[in-house]
Amino acid sequence: MEHDLVEARGIAPSDLIGTVRRIAESAPNRVVCRYHYRSLNYRELDAAIELMVPVTRSQQMDDRAAIVAAVFAGMPALSTERDPATVASVVDGTFARIMADLAELEIAAAATPVRTMRTSEIDLRGIASRLTGA
Repeated sequence: MEHDLVEARGIAPSDLIGTVRRIAESAPNRVVCRYHYRSLNYRELDAAIELMVPVTRSQQMDDRAAIVAAVFAGMPALSTERDPATVASVVDGTFARIMADLAELEIAAAATPVRTMRTSEIDLRGIASRLTGA
């Protein structure tokens, strides 16, 4: 499922880490996943990804593997879960949350008005006075 979400959004696996980092910078305490009584926020996920990327890349794995490994590192109890459907649900939910938060971040960025430099009436008077020599 997470593979479908990533491809549907047109995000390459290598861009996922940058996406997590962007969200971690803007909302570090936002919860990205939960398992039992433990929650993992973007700051924690980003820190765990930093540790996992060299390992997964040295094994020729794509960056999705680093994110999955980071989820397990951040939530060690998940590795003892006996129900594979529960584990898959937590991991798939993490990728779904990343995609939803990315969409929210993009919407917020698009909605932020771009401020342009505008010439005020006072500036125009100053320019006119210089041109006329007054």
